[in-house]
Amino acid sequence: MNARSAMKVVRPPGASSIVAIAAHPDDIERWCAGTLALAAAAGATVRLVLVTSGDKGTSEPGAAPEQAARVREAEAREAARILGLSDVAFLRYPDGEVENSRELRRDLVAWIRRWRPDVLFTHDPEHPWPPYLFHRDHRATGRAALDAVYPLARDVLTFPELAATGLAPHVVREVWLFAGTSVDAAVDISSMFERKLAARLAHRSQTPDPIALRERWRALDAEAGAAAGLALAETFAIVSAG
Repeated sequence: MNARSAMKVVRPPGASSIVAIAAHPDDIERWCAGTLALAAAAGATVRLVLVTSGDKGTSEPGAAPEQAARVREAEAREAARILGLSDVAFLRYPDGEVENSRELRRDLVAWIRRWRPDVLFTHDPEHPWPPYLFHRDHRATGRAALDAVYPLARDVLTFPELAATGLAPHVVREVWLFAGTSVDAAVDISSMFERKLAARLAHRSQTPDPIALRERWRALDAEAGAAAGLALAETFAIVSAG
């Protein structure tokens, strides 16, 4: 990622309820796990919605998607435990085939209304990193999550069948977009880097070389922090939604 101008250092959100929406089981570990762990340690209730279970994420010959998904869901639960997350919801859309569909938007609205976050974390669908060659599921997930935040989760006449089950409209105050090229806010994650790394290493099926991963991730978070004068950081574009 290129150095950014006007980068400001911010604290993790002080919200009482935070939800992260990600495409794959190991996405938050790369982009926002340190920040989420800091928020959880400070007393926030932090939860995760995974749109897919990463059922294409295997190089094992003859592996079945169902088996890959079971492995990756178990890894995601262990990573969430390490980070101090309270819950993980699996929507089980097919890996690599996510679309910003009415069905997905409805599912995301349901979880937003159920968990009622003050702050939501998701992929930046408009300015994604890396440019051009980024995973299509990230774009579709981020766009659907933003659509769910505004205006769908807020509006009483949207998905009235959800309100009929007790899922009342809810206003998300703020969205923190990760994995983007237009970020302007940095969180110091130096104290949580090892926990972030441990959560990522819990995804054993995705980690052929733990030593190389550790070195690469430290370098990436050091690069992110350099723009804000921090040793290690995660960076975001923060959007007011409420």
